[in-house]
Amino acid sequence: KLVTSPLRVYVQERRIDVVGELVLKGEIPKKLNWITVNSKGTIAVSDIKKHCILIFDKDGNFVRKCGCHGERPGQLKRPAGITFLNDDELLVADDGNHRIQQFNVQTGNFVKSFGKEGTGDGEFQEPEGICVSDKGHIVVADYGNNRIQVLNKDGRFVFKVREDGPGELNVPCGCIYHKNKFIVSNPKNHCLKVFDISGKFLYKIGEEGKADGQFSSPWGLCIEKYGDHHSLLVCDFNSGRIQQFTMEGRFVGKTVTALTNPKAIATTPDGRILVCDYLGEKIYFLK
Repeated sequence: KLVTSPLRVYVQERRIDVVGELVLKGEIPKKLNWITVNSKGTIAVSDIKKHCILIFDKDGNFVRKCGCHGERPGQLKRPAGITFLNDDELLVADDGNHRIQQFNVQTGNFVKSFGKEGTGDGEFQEPEGICVSDKGHIVVADYGNNRIQVLNKDGRFVFKVREDGPGELNVPCGCIYHKNKFIVSNPKNHCLKVFDISGKFLYKIGEEGKADGQFSSPWGLCIEKYGDHHSLLVCDFNSGRIQQFTMEGRFVGKTVTALTNPKAIATTPDGRILVCDYLGEKIYFLK
């Protein structure tokens, strides 16, 4: 016969603190938008006022610039999401030009672009978030078309995700890939949507509100290795905080220091968390 234990187990909520600011040296961004970090610690930020990508070393020293304002190949207009394809090459969601562009961060040189304005397969309307799967597929949050598009490494269309009902996307913004799942932030629906590798809707995380586990316009996402597990960090833009979840969507922690409007988030190889505060125009370290 089993004896029921009177003891209850409580899991302590993680308190995430702002522990400093990454002071950028050299060429300074005018308006921070998104941030990403490669396996060597190289930091890239998109600047929507300078219309370029700025590259910094792990200590915040300016290294070089990719792109300039314009519509020609290699030029940018309001660059949004960015992600490293590998340690040397960077993909940029060129929001204002409705395309994806690729740059070499070692030289700053333009490599190639793909896509154009439109609603067809492989076409975009203000692409926002971007990530790469472990198979090399490029995943794009096609903001203006209310869908996710998946492309191969050469930029050719593979499939799209645009569902009605629970899996519906309403101006998707951030997207990340983790273990055969795509996780997409949905600011207007105030939640995250999770899809499998084929684009099938699995479940949502969160709902509108200010309580723990709720959102007011979630944007940037990243995966953090926390202890022996991976967890999900989410920029809760209008609530001025970062929230942490298990990969299954259970709330486990949040920032205890107020932020202005956190928009993008990334982790570094040495375990630091970097957050772009959009209106505060700063990059903070979290712990």
